[in-house]
Amino acid sequence: MKRIPAIIVFLSVLAGCQKAEEATPAITVDAAFQPYFERFEAEGALRGLHIQLAAEQIGAVFSDELAAGQVGLCTQYTSGISIIEIRATTWSAADDLEREHLIFHELGHCYLGRSHDDTKDAAGFCLSIMQSGDGSCRYNYRNATRAAYLDELFGQN
Repeated sequence: MKRIPAIIVFLSVLAGCQKAEEATPAITVDAAFQPYFERFEAEGALRGLHIQLAAEQIGAVFSDELAAGQVGLCTQYTSGISIIEIRATTWSAADDLEREHLIFHELGHCYLGRSHDDTKDAAGFCLSIMQSGDGSCRYNYRNATRAAYLDELFGQN
């Protein structure tokens, strides 16, 4: 039986990025997310970008405060701090590639300033890791397609 990736379920409710005027939280990166932050920096470096997320004041935490159905959110505060919130139950159900996709998508909002992009190819597959998850295009982030998605994410296509 073909496994339906957990990412398909939670991509249907990605909320993107929001601005916040309220008090800014402390900047922490949960240990579960740190390898993906490092991988994001490394993938950027492979594409000629010098990325230092710690210097950019971007944190990432697990949160139960997300809206119903929401699995990830980047909040950018007026102070310049950005915090990524990830639903723990979604994270625990995801495999490594799905986790990478989720963190890279949120860093696409927080660090790269990207908006959702539901552009699709003739077969209906999403052409960007920044897909909204609303079903406008089909998820296709796999080992075989990863490099093309990352090239697009980092503006290399």
